[in-house]
Amino acid sequence: MSSKSKAAAPVADAGEPSTSERNEPGRIVYIGHLPHGFYEKEMKAYFSQFGRVTKVRLSRSKKTGRSKHYAFIEFYSAEVARIAAEAMDGYMFFGQKLQAKLLLPSQVHKDLMKGSNRVFKKVPWKKIEMERHNVERDEAAQATLLKRALRKDRLRQQRIKEAGIDYEYQGLESRLPRAAVKTTFED
Repeated sequence: MSSKSKAAAPVADAGEPSTSERNEPGRIVYIGHLPHGFYEKEMKAYFSQFGRVTKVRLSRSKKTGRSKHYAFIEFYSAEVARIAAEAMDGYMFFGQKLQAKLLLPSQVHKDLMKGSNRVFKKVPWKKIEMERHNVERDEAAQATLLKRALRKDRLRQQRIKEAGIDYEYQGLESRLPRAAVKTTFED
């Protein structure tokens, strides 16, 4: 392998200056209609056939972590980015017709590549919320929750009466266990 071909595709550095800092023609390519399963690692490997890829940013849902099916790829060279955009525009890829557009530096937001080249770690929101909800509460915390629920129920009943609606229902107070009454017997 010649020294020229080795230098064409070295490993990308995350700390390299972006397009706006180097004052060059556009080096960022928008890729749309990405198929499921084509994530950051696969994109970097696939687009490295065109030349050196410096950054890859796949848009993901904050809630689920799933791909939004579009990404931005920054190449080291503007010429390579132009060639990649032309070659991949309209390319059929796993049953999807890709869209590829070269972005001009004026179209690129300064924070576009923020968080690129970072391995995605899904936040287990469901598990976190379940643990928060199911936490063991002491008697004082349980009493506070009950007091708040009773207050909200009384306010709900009051709003129903103020609205002129004739509706009666058993509130939370009627469902609470009655406090034990101490009875004393006289001899």
